[in-house]
Amino acid sequence: MRTPLRTLAVLAATLVLGSSITAQPAYAADATVTANFAATAGYPLVKSKFGVFNSGYVSLARWQRDAAKLAALRPARVRWETMWGNEQHDWAPMITGSAASPQYNFGQIDQLVDLINNAGAQPVPSLTYTPGILKPSGGSWNNPPSNPSVWADQIVPAFATHWKQTGRRIGSYEIWNEPDLPGVFWTGTQAQYLDLYRDASRALRAADPDAYVEGPALCCVWWSGDFVNRVLSQNLPLDGFSFHAYTDATNGSLESNYRAATDSGVTAYRMASVENNLNEYNWTNDFTAPTDVITYRGASQLLKSFKALLAKPWITHVEWAQFQDPICASTCDVIGLLDRDGHRRAAYNAFQLYANMPVARKQLSVSGPVDGMASTDAHKSGVLLWNTSGAARSVSAALNNVPFATGNFRVYRIDAQHASYEDNHANETLTPVEQRLGTGTAGLNWSGTIPDGGVVYLEAEDGTGVSSLAPANVGKVVRDLQYMPNHGKNSYASFDRRTWTAELGMGGETWADAAAGVVATNLPANLRIWQHATGAFQSLDANSLLGMRIDFQTGAGYTKGVLLHGGLYNSARSAPMPWGTQRQADQVITIANFSDFTLNLPSLAPPGWTGRVSMSFHLQNSGPDTRTTVSIRPA
Repeated sequence: MRTPLRTLAVLAATLVLGSSITAQPAYAADATVTANFAATAGYPLVKSKFGVFNSGYVSLARWQRDAAKLAALRPARVRWETMWGNEQHDWAPMITGSAASPQYNFGQIDQLVDLINNAGAQPVPSLTYTPGILKPSGGSWNNPPSNPSVWADQIVPAFATHWKQTGRRIGSYEIWNEPDLPGVFWTGTQAQYLDLYRDASRALRAADPDAYVEGPALCCVWWSGDFVNRVLSQNLPLDGFSFHAYTDATNGSLESNYRAATDSGVTAYRMASVENNLNEYNWTNDFTAPTDVITYRGASQLLKSFKALLAKPWITHVEWAQFQDPICASTCDVIGLLDRDGHRRAAYNAFQLYANMPVARKQLSVSGPVDGMASTDAHKSGVLLWNTSGAARSVSAALNNVPFATGNFRVYRIDAQHASYEDNHANETLTPVEQRLGTGTAGLNWSGTIPDGGVVYLEAEDGTGVSSLAPANVGKVVRDLQYMPNHGKNSYASFDRRTWTAELGMGGETWADAAAGVVATNLPANLRIWQHATGAFQSLDANSLLGMRIDFQTGAGYTKGVLLHGGLYNSARSAPMPWGTQRQADQVITIANFSDFTLNLPSLAPPGWTGRVSMSFHLQNSGPDTRTTVSIRPA
């Protein structure tokens, strides 16, 4: 129980902190922070990179209870284990009948797929494990199926067929979970798993030609070479190479263990368009209470991890482990962003702060032992700061060039007293601890103390409620596209299907090739394209390009590619084209105002166009620190 004196001390400290919007310290601060919202810098704070993972030890009822909290994080993807043969809590067996005649219960999993889609995320079912009808005599759920062909050729494609026929969008199908962790999730051999992947991946693609296939969900590094070699030697479907890590994202282990696994310069060109998905990640493997993962300290560690992972453009997706605490019959990980009762832990609130920041990253100059990120759009500017230095730090922050003259300024905290349920049950949610409404933004500043492990978020917004993160309804997304032929480069490319926005940048590289886009149908006849390009663009060789490409599908496949550019293009271009017709453009169009133009698709389409396009955005050999943001809307 907190003593009265301790309570008064905390209250006094809170009031002092709440008075620091304009007050300047009479001493030199430990850290000085300056945000320049007029200067673009670093990797954009994309939302398409981060999602969440849940184990199979979470009931459907808990998923449903916490659906709104899931949506509030804007997760790009949500991965979970189907747990066939090891169903837990209120999950009924999904596969019954017999090996000769499997029967399926899609009712509950359809509800979960719908819940995830309604949250704006991509469902990623990890197709695991061995259902009762295929368990060997006296065996268990982690044994290889007694009849692998039934598992791979009947059961797996039955789910893909069902979801395709019912119009349910699935972001990715992953085949098994951590088969390389000896005796835990897979008791078979590597060869048995590779055969199972071979058959299941082919069956998935046969059941749904648009299926995104992912694997092998490695816990460790040793199988990666053999897996990729099998994929290449037998030309197996693979859209996402998946792996797991519970480690500090700044220590270099992700690079040393996984970056080369699918690098096309090391393996084969085909891998240049295979995404790398860190689809189970946390900064630590200490999940036994008491642990910092669930206290306020977990918030600063999550943000430190996000910043480090943003600087790894070779990793396409990261699923944070876990969204909710699992509940097991015996000792279970204490790891969730939400606890068993759905309370928000500090890390959840940190994730939500990141999710609500604008994407356009801006210059943040830091002198002293704190770290952070800054971003802005036309209506909101934010500075997110955290302290992992080992001691409390006084901070002086200046917010320069806020893009609106007046607005509302608010300060949020995550620490032992604020927005951390595990530390203070009375203060679970993010609420402003300081605010000034209707204030001028010129010379906006803040000073205060960030405790060790604490987080402070400074936000100015213009009161309109308009957000650059608002979803855009442009067309039906079939899948996203990303092309990264050299994983050692700092160039980046991503497409956000929620906002229909592409982000591309050279990231300090003089020579690099990066592309991202979308395969889509049900598009309007006319599209309006806005492009905001910054930096000193250079024409360095025949492949230098800032362009947009539309590839049109007919009954004979992709038969016409149209390239649009604003001047950075060479007719001698010879760089590979990973999608669509996979050849140089059939038609090249120079756009006078490449920053804002309207595109009429039917006028460009070939006869017999099905309505499907591959729409991609390309940046190549354009000079260091050149970048572009492209937004697509119905005209």
